[in-house]
Amino acid sequence: MTMRSSLLLSSALLLSLSSQAQTTKEGYALLWSNTITVVPDTLINGKHKLPAFTITVFESDGGAAQDLWRADYKPLSQDITGSKPVKAIGVTQPTVAPSPLMVLASNTTDKKAKTGRLTLAFAKNDSTPIDDMAAAEKAMYDMAVKYNKAVVQGQIATKEKSLDKATGKAESAQADAAKLDKKSAKASAEMKKIKAKQGKVQGDNAKLSGEIAGLEKKFQLTNNPKDLEKLAKLRGKLTKGEAELAKLMSSEAKAQGNLNKIEGAKPDAAKTEAERTQTREEIQKEVEQLQRKLNDIR
Repeated sequence: MTMRSSLLLSSALLLSLSSQAQTTKEGYALLWSNTITVVPDTLINGKHKLPAFTITVFESDGGAAQDLWRADYKPLSQDITGSKPVKAIGVTQPTVAPSPLMVLASNTTDKKAKTGRLTLAFAKNDSTPIDDMAAAEKAMYDMAVKYNKAVVQGQIATKEKSLDKATGKAESAQADAAKLDKKSAKASAEMKKIKAKQGKVQGDNAKLSGEIAGLEKKFQLTNNPKDLEKLAKLRGKLTKGEAELAKLMSSEAKAQGNLNKIEGAKPDAAKTEAERTQTREEIQKEVEQLQRKLNDIR
């Protein structure tokens, strides 16, 4: 097993362990363990107390919950005005009332529980509630589902941005590791080529050395000038062969140094690849869990 394979396997084991976590690093719960409820309540509007309903938006706060409501009701209303409570005037919501109505809103935050509570009163005017409170309660339930889903959808969007960044980093690390593998293969091939040339030159030099030794013995016996001339040529060839061999040995040392440098960089590259791959897979897993969480809100 290669170092890259070993590190990637280790990252997979770590991912398996980390996937058991219940929250993301941002603090998002990975599971939906809450219950959507609509709680009967009251809302004070000046001197008047109106029947109301309260819903909870989890992993949020009252201001954010009311902002969701405001965005939801803006296209349904002639105007949204005031504060404590906020009033949506001339609301067209046929599922709640046949005629335009007034919807009053207030909110609270439970910082410890990280929840926002939204309280709404559905009224004909400042002092008179609508007739069909059951329809209002049903509308509140649908809002609770919608707004809690909106919160989780925002969490998913955030994690998807993180996933895009992590994917880019993982792909970059994979490319860097692949480049090192390619460089290593090229350097190894160069080393093999140099060694093959060395073997040939060494063989040629050995053959020349043998011929020179034989010719030297012959010249000692014959003292023939032609043998001496031939001997000089052979010695010249051997000198060139030895120079070529020295050059090849220098090239081998340089190539070996380059190969050692490449191989030395591989462990860090493999570690970076494994870590970034693990990060990407962890975030991908969280996105999938958050998507299941979104689907569980009902």
